Amino acid sequence: MKKSMTLLVPVVVIVCILFLTTLATAQTKATQLVPKRLSSTGDSITEAIDAELPLANHWASWVNGYHGFWEWLFGLTNVNSHNQRITKIWGSWGRKNYMEAKSGADMPDFPAQAAAAVAHQAQYVTVFMGHNDVCGNDFADIPEDSDFRANFTAGMEILKNGLPKGATIYVVGIVDIYQLWEAAQDKKALGIVDCEVLWATTLLDLFPCGTMLNPLIGRAGREYTRGRNAGFNAILKAVTEDYSTSDFDHHYFYTDVVTKSLLEDYQVSDIDCFHPSALGQKDLSEMTWNFGPFSAYK
Repeated sequence: MKKSMTLLVPVVVIVCILFLTTLATAQTKATQLVPKRLSSTGDSITEAIDAELPLANHWASWVNGYHGFWEWLFGLTNVNSHNQRITKIWGSWGRKNYMEAKSGADMPDFPAQAAAAVAHQAQYVTVFMGHNDVCGNDFADIPEDSDFRANFTAGMEILKNGLPKGATIYVVGIVDIYQLWEAAQDKKALGIVDCEVLWATTLLDLFPCGTMLNPLIGRAGREYTRGRNAGFNAILKAVTEDYSTSDFDHHYFYTDVVTKSLLEDYQVSDIDCFHPSALGQKDLSEMTWNFGPFSAYK
């Protein structure tokens, strides 16, 4: 009996070691891929609408921006985007840059944009959306938290199931629309029209974000919208953290650094008094990179 016990102990120890080794291996994150294939989901902010010239200014996008000969020749702003930083750090070989973001997109559009990122087999996907969910013509247009979460989760599930192993998903919290409204109150659109006059056209649904910019909603209305803004960010954070914990094939990151930005009038567009200016986009690039998944690389 004593001999049997002597033989049994080493066997049990070996089995335990093998079990623990297998468990540790199963819970190890896949090696993070170099982010040479960049795909950016989002809305008009990622498209850099009205950042420097009217309409989409893709060269000035915080994440997809570029600065070539023509941008240099015409004196356009170099925002030093994530796209530019990746090329500088890892080189141009194998580089691809995809703009999935569309002006006017809201969270129900995220799954389709996520599917596009999967089709491009992106190694690095940025998610910066939800602004149009906060910015409705009236309060009834703001979706329920459950709907917002469902649409965001649907997009994240598509990324989880389709992106290559080791890809990175970087979720950026929604801008505090209230702070943006405060920062631009004393600006003039095109140096001519007071921003508050331009915003008054929300009464006719001619300008977006009546839920913050409508002059008749008062402080209580703006605080309500701001509360929903914060609630959506809490959902983005919680869902991202859930995926980070449960999915070992991909790397997930969330930051709320942008939520605390856009405090100065120079960061807001001189064209529409609403979107980030080119300098605001440059600040967004700097902040999101420094608080993001590749911040160790400069």
